[in-house]
Amino acid sequence: MTDKLAHFVSQAPFNPMKVDELTPEQEKFYMASQWKMMWWRLRKHRLAVWSGAILFVLYASILVSECIAPYGLHTRNADFIFAPPQKVQFFHEGEFIGPFVYSLDYRLNMEILRREYADNQDVVQPLRFFCRGDVYEFW
Repeated sequence: MTDKLAHFVSQAPFNPMKVDELTPEQEKFYMASQWKMMWWRLRKHRLAVWSGAILFVLYASILVSECIAPYGLHTRNADFIFAPPQKVQFFHEGEFIGPFVYSLDYRLNMEILRREYADNQDVVQPLRFFCRGDVYEFW
């Protein structure tokens, strides 16, 4: 049992003051902060990167949401306050006219005391982007 195994014991003399030279790649890895290593790891995960980008866009839109909203915070249309959401249409009578909604008509049902809304397909209300609305005052 006096034989030493070659892979456990080195026959070369040990010098504790000797420092191994690092390659630039090893040095980059060993000198990186934890934030940088987490960033490298996150970049490999494609879904996380796309989710982060979408989340950034949503948070950025919060900053300008009041400026681009067509109506003020306290503006109400009392005739349609309980109206259901409308489906956005693109084709009217088989013809493409862009995004629009049909006008709503309502009548008061006296039996159940509720407003009943119905689409008026004769009147088309086009959806407009960057349209004129209430005046906005910054803060």
